[in-house]
Amino acid sequence: MKKSISVILLLCLSVFVIGVFTVYGDVTDKDKCLQFLTDYGWETDGDVTDLADITVPQTFDLVYESYNAMQLKSGLDLLPYRGKSGKRYTFIVTNYPVDVGETVYANVIVIDGKPVGGDIMTVSLSGFMHGLGENNAIN
Repeated sequence: MKKSISVILLLCLSVFVIGVFTVYGDVTDKDKCLQFLTDYGWETDGDVTDLADITVPQTFDLVYESYNAMQLKSGLDLLPYRGKSGKRYTFIVTNYPVDVGETVYANVIVIDGKPVGGDIMTVSLSGFMHGLGENNAIN
């Protein structure tokens, strides 16, 4: 009986520890994203508005070639991450220098726990997207 209770307690403790590491793992990636954005001069409210699984394609089509060209302008490059899976974190930008009449978002691509790319964008048909380092609207 004591052995059964010990096993149950050990299992409960294991589940708790795994849960704690999972939660703090996500927070760590989020914190890395926030620091990544700060390094480029962007501020957010700190809340993740969307979190999506992504895979960088092995072969880039025209869309990904254009997106990577935008990354290169910001000193980033997705080519080394072809075929890899990761997450896309989305935040609301709070310091966009111009009132564009809609919410401005920052996306950060995280692969293997490291921010490797991202963009600043709006979602309307007349909206925009630019690289993290292309903040000429700020200067």
